[in-house]
Amino acid sequence: MLVVLNPRSNAGTALRRWQPVESVLRTRHPDLSVELPSDPQHATEIVRAAVTRPNPPRVLVAAGGDGMVNLVLNALMDPVTDRPRAAGSALGAVGLGSSNDFHKPVPASARVGAIPVRLDAARAELVDVGKASVLRTDGTRVVRYFLLNASMGLVAAGNHSFNHATGVAGWLKSRSVEAAILATALATIATHRPLPVSIRGGTWTHTAPITNVGVLKSVHFAGGMHYDTEVTRGDGQFDVNIWSAAGRLRTLGLIAGLYAGRFRGSRLAVCHRDAAVELRPDRPAPLELDGEITMVESARLEVLPRVLKVCAA
Repeated sequence: MLVVLNPRSNAGTALRRWQPVESVLRTRHPDLSVELPSDPQHATEIVRAAVTRPNPPRVLVAAGGDGMVNLVLNALMDPVTDRPRAAGSALGAVGLGSSNDFHKPVPASARVGAIPVRLDAARAELVDVGKASVLRTDGTRVVRYFLLNASMGLVAAGNHSFNHATGVAGWLKSRSVEAAILATALATIATHRPLPVSIRGGTWTHTAPITNVGVLKSVHFAGGMHYDTEVTRGDGQFDVNIWSAAGRLRTLGLIAGLYAGRFRGSRLAVCHRDAAVELRPDRPAPLELDGEITMVESARLEVLPRVLKVCAA
């Protein structure tokens, strides 16, 4: 079992939170090996080296937040084949981040102390992976993979602000994740304007300006918010959840509903199910993939059905 640990996760508290978990895991997993990369490029190199050696690790563990899970996923996936570089390795995770949406819902048995873990390789399951083929603002085309969700609009803008939080939001981030998310959301709503974007599925098109579009493989996002739509990790489909353009008060009401798991009943909700979606904003816009932001001209998102083995909780 190889653990790739991001010590800078959760405002730099990850290493302190990891230490009591490590002592428990070393008892359970005598083959445990831990790497602390110096930066994202180093982390990618560690994963690539591990999965291309003759005997790759049975479990490759992303220890950190959802961004670390996404980094390990992208290092593990091969864009030539759209399959993992080591077919026999399962992806696991230790949730040391601020939101840890990859772990949700978290059963009580899937914690070490207060830390959520997904490390049960014996009950690993094959899950879908989202593939994003992206045209960036510099004219280059790249492929990125995601496990949880993609978004464009308010949530992507809020994620970008949260990732680079300073001032009050930065202070809150290390003390109360939900308070920091709420502060970031309020600040983002205050300046956000509806985004004209063409959203195209297999048999449908949405061309009206939007507040947000979420393309989901998990209903959980941004801390405590969650949708009431149908997507599961291995159903071969995305939920495409569109927030229609609205004023600040109605947007706040929608967000309040999402904290209670209510979305489909909102007058702002437009819901589709599809295996592929194209997003074409009328100007460069941030695209969020599992909390990580890329500025794009356009993106095509498609489901790769049941291609990745993921440890059970």
